[in-house]
Amino acid sequence: MNKTIIGGGLVGAALLAAAACGADARQMSGQGADTPTPYVAATASPLDPEAGSQQRSGMKKLEEVGQAALKAVPGSTLVSMESEENGSLWEVRVVDAKGTEHQMDIKSDPAKVVSGPSAQDDDSDDQAEYLGQIKATKLDYQQAADKIAKAVPGGRITELNLDSHRDKIVWEVDVVTSDGNKQNMMVDATDGTVTKDSERD
Repeated sequence: MNKTIIGGGLVGAALLAAAACGADARQMSGQGADTPTPYVAATASPLDPEAGSQQRSGMKKLEEVGQAALKAVPGSTLVSMESEENGSLWEVRVVDAKGTEHQMDIKSDPAKVVSGPSAQDDDSDDQAEYLGQIKATKLDYQQAADKIAKAVPGGRITELNLDSHRDKIVWEVDVVTSDGNKQNMMVDATDGTVTKDSERD
């Protein structure tokens, strides 16, 4: 009888020790600890096939709209895209080799210019600024969109603008996540770093 009690006590002690070790392991891994977590965009699981399919479709349309704009003004660089009418129409701006900005409206399905391109009345300072930004840019609109697609799985880009921010050239991007929330993001146009743009929230 003593052997049974001793054996049961040893089993109980072993179970308590295992539970304590499990708690320590959880604390060491950060689970249950009061540690800050990095920013993560609120989106559906990247394994969600429907969200992934919608995102790929949206990326393809965005690319087709951009290509239609670049074809309309040969030798130009795309600097801005803004979705209108729930994505069926895009207002797009490109800058030509002289620094002149051209604006146009493009229907997205299929991608076709329906208004413009119309050259803007930019002064020489504006033209020089556009050309300076473009020269410093290492990621074009497609590459910036790809960065956002990876950072916000299932997200849909509604606006993309090349701009300067704190002495850096960035792509400012508005994204609607799969749960309908809007995220303001930035992609560094020189190194591709993606951050949340808290100043536009």
